[in-house]
Amino acid sequence: MSGGLISTLRSSNPTLPSETVTLCFEDVCGCSTTDNKTTSMFAEVGKVEGVLRNLGVVVEGSVLEACQVGDLIYTPALVSLLQAGVADAGKRVFALIIVDVQNDFISGSLAVNEGAMVVPVINTLLPHFTHVYKTADWHPANHISFHPNVASGLYPTSPRSKIEGKGAKMFETVVVQGPPELNQTLWPIHCVQGSEGAKFHKQLKEVNNETRIDKGMNPQVDSYSAFWDNGDTSHTPLYSLLVKQGVTDVVVCGLATDYCVGFTALDAARHGFRTLLVEDAIRGVAEATIKPMLARCQAAGVEFVSSKDIPGIVKSGGETEPAKLSSETEARILRVMKYFSANNRTQ
Repeated sequence: MSGGLISTLRSSNPTLPSETVTLCFEDVCGCSTTDNKTTSMFAEVGKVEGVLRNLGVVVEGSVLEACQVGDLIYTPALVSLLQAGVADAGKRVFALIIVDVQNDFISGSLAVNEGAMVVPVINTLLPHFTHVYKTADWHPANHISFHPNVASGLYPTSPRSKIEGKGAKMFETVVVQGPPELNQTLWPIHCVQGSEGAKFHKQLKEVNNETRIDKGMNPQVDSYSAFWDNGDTSHTPLYSLLVKQGVTDVVVCGLATDYCVGFTALDAARHGFRTLLVEDAIRGVAEATIKPMLARCQAAGVEFVSSKDIPGIVKSGGETEPAKLSSETEARILRVMKYFSANNRTQ
């Protein structure tokens, strides 16, 4: 984050019209940002990025990389977006995100019921995608999500935690002291770096166009999503890679529905991607947590599809129209583009 970015730009460029650096969330996506919580900011910036992408603006970097909490979203990355111009707004580019199809989630310490059944379904999806991402839990042995590490006192629990770490049972949820202070479900040891359990399932096919995304490597913070850790304190390269490849639509599958799959889909949606969840290519841990997660995904705009639908959806380029801005807001964006182009500014 670069909290002083706006003031620095204004002091170094006193003639810079204020409107060129105040593209407000409310103007761009009709959302108020009176709540300055970081997670709220990420969600609103994600909507803006999605709208810009659907306008056809070529994205060279994430607005999230240098934004200021509040109603200002001006950053060098955003200027780069605006300078790039409006391209083919109707083009849809698809990516397949295969979440955590690893041995420990199929036949190991944290096996998901019917987890192996997703593998042949996912294999049928692979030929339809130019961009394929395989995510993997890749935990150090001292990871905070492992029950023995919290039960032994390695990671103290917060005074707010209803359950003390040393007395906690497997699968219970405590509040770890942090920082950051977060709810943490206590899992069996799983997907330890370099272990057999961390390997992808042997029947999951490899393709030349796949990219591996490791997550959960910070011992002090768990990471369900393939984009962000559970505290939104750090991110994987996934978002930047999708943006560089011009991806507009992501198709999510894998394990487990109520945790890593669900949070990956939610983050994809909040970053502005059209997000499709393949119902017959996912399995979850427990019905009690699967249903609420699917409800959250639906509320976030995630679409539910069958693997049989995917070939037609990808071939047709998607059935939904790109999101559109009001003519007034689009004109404002174009004015910003024109200003920076005329003044040859890159920051």
